[in-house]
Amino acid sequence: MAGISLNLPEDLSNSLADLARTNGQSASYLAMDVLRDFIEHEKTLTLQIEQAVKEADEGKFASDEQVAAMRARRWGPNAG
Repeated sequence: MAGISLNLPEDLSNSLADLARTNGQSASYLAMDVLRDFIEHEKTLTLQIEQAVKEADEGKFASDEQVAAMRARRWGPNAG
């Protein structure tokens, strides 16, 4: 395993230590877990954006009716 050194602001360092203690974990393990989740999230988001750009470049867009239906499902009939 490769090592890394971070200089954290005191409030963040304290919050990390408190949360790790509450969960019975080391601060290093908790930070590693959070970084792993963040990196996975960013990789997934990047792939979704790349796919959306590809579809847009191919002229694949939602119709006005599809957008209206999505708005109605998510925000109710008065959205937009």
